[in-house]
Amino acid sequence: MNMMDRMIAALAPRAALSRARARAALMHYDAASVGRRLGTLRATGTDADAAANRRQRMAYVARDMVRNTPFATRAQQVITNNTIGDGIVPRISGLPGDQQDAMLKLIERVLDTTAIDAAGRQNLYGLQRLVMNSVVDAGEALVVAEWQTPPYGPKQFPLKLRVLEPDFLDDSFDHQMMPDGGWVQNGIKYDGTGQRIAYRIFKRHPGADAYTSHGWTTASEWVPARHVLHVYRVDRAGQERGVTWFAPVVLTLQDHADYQDAQIMRQKVAACFAGFRSLPDTESPSTVPSMGGDIEPGLIQDLYGEETVTFSNPPDVGGYDEFTKVTLRSAAAALGLTYEALTGDLSNVNFSSGRMGRMEMDRSVSSWQWTMLVPQMLDPVGDWLLEAWSMQRPDMATVIRSARIEWVPPSRILVDPAREMRALKDAVRSGFTSRSAVVRGFGVDPERLLEEQTADQNAADAAALIFDTDARMKAPGSPGAASTVPAAPTAPEKKDERNA
Repeated sequence: MNMMDRMIAALAPRAALSRARARAALMHYDAASVGRRLGTLRATGTDADAAANRRQRMAYVARDMVRNTPFATRAQQVITNNTIGDGIVPRISGLPGDQQDAMLKLIERVLDTTAIDAAGRQNLYGLQRLVMNSVVDAGEALVVAEWQTPPYGPKQFPLKLRVLEPDFLDDSFDHQMMPDGGWVQNGIKYDGTGQRIAYRIFKRHPGADAYTSHGWTTASEWVPARHVLHVYRVDRAGQERGVTWFAPVVLTLQDHADYQDAQIMRQKVAACFAGFRSLPDTESPSTVPSMGGDIEPGLIQDLYGEETVTFSNPPDVGGYDEFTKVTLRSAAAALGLTYEALTGDLSNVNFSSGRMGRMEMDRSVSSWQWTMLVPQMLDPVGDWLLEAWSMQRPDMATVIRSARIEWVPPSRILVDPAREMRALKDAVRSGFTSRSAVVRGFGVDPERLLEEQTADQNAADAAALIFDTDARMKAPGSPGAASTVPAAPTAPEKKDERNA
């Protein structure tokens, strides 16, 4: 009851009862009721960021679980491996053939090497993995562009990328209004229209031992938003920061880890088989070794006189497999994974069930790729790459600006290659999809594949070799072999010097 209800109840109880009945009649949904069954829920009207005002604490807990809880580690690995794999690779379009080849060579020289990493440790695909790992355990990641100063040498690329954990975001700059109508919230500065214009970033990780000549420092500075990418999964409209993906399963995974530890300890105790021997009262106590409270496997302990040993008889805790499967299925469902992918348990999987589960998981992976990584990280990085290339080659700047960088996700592992490859071939033959689309589905650039196939065919023709995998002409006797096969060139006939 609110204050008005209490006032009415004090003056007119019957009227107050009518108000309460009318209010209850409006609750057509059980979820809107108030009672013991819903007592553990926190129904608040906060926005997405206010509801996650302790996101940093949750990130710390999630990281500790990844370090110490096996299935949390496994979950992060499975999500990153399926989303990134060997890397989401770029594809160039919109350039003439020779310039497109030059751009592809530039990508191989810059993105496929550590030249793109400001720390000099990862290529672009390693940076993608760092971003995805941080998004999973901490909820978000920052990618900062560091532009090099000219002049640029032939092997010096103007752009470097640095991946930062969200800890670098100085959220002590919060709830500040700007004179121009903008505001600062959670370390992010917005203009009057709500567009991000700067991020407050620490120069060093606030959790590191950053000692300078001025002492211990956690200095931060504003970095323009055009040089910063903020990658996170947007779960609610208006959400400005990310939340760890482990938030719904922290308690579940920790309970499972504790239960597993208790079962291991129970087995250790059960393994402590010991024997006790009673000695006569005449035996000297000094000759009897003290138990010291510890029982070891194979121990034979002497008891003196009237000494007795009594053990508790705890109830048997069964159902280990059932409890494990229920908790891990719950965790896998919350993380968008299959139980088999999270646990590696394939004991109850056949082709149909494995394929159905994998299809649902593939939808989650595709969503993470195309609604988070590609628009928030890779498309802006592609624009940065074109800008950097135009800075390095100002004579080609006009042509470069007309190019476009697209992204090809890693290949999807086939559950049953024999069946699925046949289905893909039938789809291409029926016109339901294109050959290039199928090739991209395997994480391969169709243009690069065509170049390799052409080179292989030309090399085979030059050597007069016929392979059964060559669709143009198959080896004699193979299914669908051509009626005529080009004959291999013969060596020139040697003259018989004796009859010359």
